[in-house]
Amino acid sequence: MAIYLRLPPVSPPGSDRAVLDRTAEALGRAFGLDGAAQGSWGNWTHLNELRPGQPAFVLRRTPEGEGLDLDTQRWDINGGTGCWPTTLILSVSQPWWRRLAERPAQRCLIPVTACTAPLPPRDGRDGRSGWFAMVDEPVFTIAGLWRDTGDARCFAMLACPTDGPFPVMPVVIAAGDRATWLDAEWDGAARLLTATRAERIRIGLPENATPLYAEGDRDRPWPPAGGATRPVAGY
Repeated sequence: MAIYLRLPPVSPPGSDRAVLDRTAEALGRAFGLDGAAQGSWGNWTHLNELRPGQPAFVLRRTPEGEGLDLDTQRWDINGGTGCWPTTLILSVSQPWWRRLAERPAQRCLIPVTACTAPLPPRDGRDGRSGWFAMVDEPVFTIAGLWRDTGDARCFAMLACPTDGPFPVMPVVIAAGDRATWLDAEWDGAARLLTATRAERIRIGLPENATPLYAEGDRDRPWPPAGGATRPVAGY
């Protein structure tokens, strides 16, 4: 049985963020990549700050489908053709996204140390977001879809509704489910598009992660006074 998400729209414009405190070589070791599968990250060895429209490390199946490849892709599945970067896919019920999701070769995993998710509106303000990490996984993986626009390989994260502090969160794929997400037929893969259990979620940035503040504000503790105020992107 297929699962389709229907969510209220998230008002653009905005910007998602994520951090990753591992080098390409460290990710290769952590995910068991052999040397031949580590060749597509180009000249990048560190991509610590994930920002919309910018390069990020992505795990996907090799073209032969026999192993994992650590790729470098742009975080905007529309490749810069939209009014704002398409960083989160909030509903795979739309035909375009469903057709892409049904192809295992177009699914990917985005390794991160921490990521943002939208917070409920407060005091009439929308577009706020806060940081989260996983209690049991220092580096966790988020479900994504990718495509080749002709100019670049581009991706977006998948999101789902939750009952926790965030109304919508990126879909975290547990270590034991990664092969299913990358390889299964769509009915099996779609079952993974569910909210992460609350006990696995740590609100805020890990102690050794670098907050993404404006230049000059990097020593400010998280959350800032009055709550986290990060905008979030929709599509």
